[in-house]
Amino acid sequence: MNPSPGPGTSLRDDTGLAEGERTGGTAFSSAASPRRRLRLPTAARSRAIWIGAGLLALLALPLVVALAVLAQTTWYPILDLAMTELRVRDVSSSHPPLIGLVGRIGPLGRQGSHPGPVSFWALWPVYRLFGASSWAIQVSTVVLHLVAMGTALWIAFRRQGVRLMIAAAAVLAVLAHAYGALTLTQPWNPYLPLVFFIVFVLALWSVIDGDLPMLPIAVLSGSVCAQTHVPYLGLVGGLGAFTIAFASWSTYRRRKDQATLRRFLFWLAIAGGAAVVVWMPPIIDQIVHDPGNLSVLSDYFRNPPESPVGLRRAIDVLLVHLNPFHLVQGLTTDRTQVETGSVVPGLLFLGAWVASVVGAWRLRHRALLHLDLVLGVALVLALVSMSRIFGLVWYYLVLWAWGITALMMLATVWTLAILVDRRLDRASTAKAVRLGTVAMVAILVAFTASFTYNATSVDVPAPRLSKTLGVLTRQTVRALDRDPVPGGGRDGRYLVTLRDPVDIGAMGYGLVNELERHGFNVGVIEGYGPGATRYRVRNSEDATGVVHLAIGPDDIATWRAKPDLREIASLDPRTAKQRAEYADLRDRVIDELNDAGISDLVPAVDENLFRLGLDTRVPESTRRRVARMMDLG
Repeated sequence: MNPSPGPGTSLRDDTGLAEGERTGGTAFSSAASPRRRLRLPTAARSRAIWIGAGLLALLALPLVVALAVLAQTTWYPILDLAMTELRVRDVSSSHPPLIGLVGRIGPLGRQGSHPGPVSFWALWPVYRLFGASSWAIQVSTVVLHLVAMGTALWIAFRRQGVRLMIAAAAVLAVLAHAYGALTLTQPWNPYLPLVFFIVFVLALWSVIDGDLPMLPIAVLSGSVCAQTHVPYLGLVGGLGAFTIAFASWSTYRRRKDQATLRRFLFWLAIAGGAAVVVWMPPIIDQIVHDPGNLSVLSDYFRNPPESPVGLRRAIDVLLVHLNPFHLVQGLTTDRTQVETGSVVPGLLFLGAWVASVVGAWRLRHRALLHLDLVLGVALVLALVSMSRIFGLVWYYLVLWAWGITALMMLATVWTLAILVDRRLDRASTAKAVRLGTVAMVAILVAFTASFTYNATSVDVPAPRLSKTLGVLTRQTVRALDRDPVPGGGRDGRYLVTLRDPVDIGAMGYGLVNELERHGFNVGVIEGYGPGATRYRVRNSEDATGVVHLAIGPDDIATWRAKPDLREIASLDPRTAKQRAEYADLRDRVIDELNDAGISDLVPAVDENLFRLGLDTRVPESTRRRVARMMDLG
């Protein structure tokens, strides 16, 4: 063996196992993680690489199956997903994205956006490589998740060797199964950071455990999370600041060791440089635009439109997310609330984890204690973050909490394995190590197999709207290409307008995206600029033609009555039974709003169903009827 004096990962022998595995360890390691690192012999390194590649291939299998299924259907993205593809397409344009996707941040038409564009830039290469189709962006999404999974496995190997890498793969398999194929193939900004958040937490653990080269990895993965979806901003900032403070204090205590000081400053500088590069686009936006998006975000959170949900409700939400059985069973995503369910399982699991922390303390297991420390800080920040949510607690605002729960499960099982190991003799320990490894592999295979089976029935997001948009797009493209060509055909400059009382312009953004995909020069009115980007805002005077999308009988009748207009596409995808159900639900919702004393919301039934569903004054039973109306269309 060839020692290397620098701080790094755990001690390993020539078989690629951690020290505890060689000298009577557990399924991970029973020895405190040393500060020094040993180079693996070529054979052991090759073995570890092949094992890691096999684990990643197994994790990739259900996602590849899902992509194969999705390739059988032409998908027409709507709303946020159409906005995302517009921005990914813009990466190679003269107006590359500088900020993230528009969010529910401020008044409609003047909304702010999520902090940064790193997800668009990351999606672009594979998107272009696969032909810039809607399926290509799904492929690119899966590739990003697999990159994150591979990085997580690599970090686990650096920390404690092959066995922890296998355990990390099992955790990722459980999480992937829980999230499901639709979540992990959909380029929606709340979903894109899910696995990168695991990478971020593991990278911070590595830094606290003395592995300073993980600092740049933490910066990059944390930036993906914080820029892509604003709920990660406080988590990433708080955890990152804590880790830098911890590492700085550890270095200060050894300040007389010049090599240690130089090493810390070197990797801190590399991480700082990476942060500057990744965060330069939103900084440029802040400088060149008035107001800049960072100012909009700051003003919004300093002066929120509603009171936050508060600590008491946040505790309930956190405890629901600490229930490990939800992960095992698979997650259901209630579109309005996530506090449902008993908090007792979460309390019991929290108690078990705290007991494992005490056990790790008594064992003086440095690596485990450092992991528990990071998870403890993450729990505190999670509670604070949840308490600051405004309005409805939508499921996607707290999806990251399942990642914390999964890592807490890993730490708890790890501690239990070490405690059991301490009571065994050498022969029993070797047998327990083999059984523990087999158990981890069995979990990995079982959840991957179940996920693969589920992936065979995955559908595109919002299939009803996608199908409807597909019909309208094909008819519209044919009409714009016909002679005489309205608006100038391929050489025209079109303004897309719409009236959508149900889905806040979902199909309108989709139509803009599809017409642009087909080579038409299209723009939107100013009110839709935040969604379609400011560079697509167009005045009617600058347009050679207008394409109006009318949704609902009132607006359709209004536009059919206008002279000198041509109807080029129409569709009602509902059956007679669905139309009757919609009419019945509409009458019941109006009656319930009047009975609840909120008659001022009645006009929203025909003008803005989406906003009506967000209003916290609406009773839960009425909100469910509104959701059903939106499903029917």
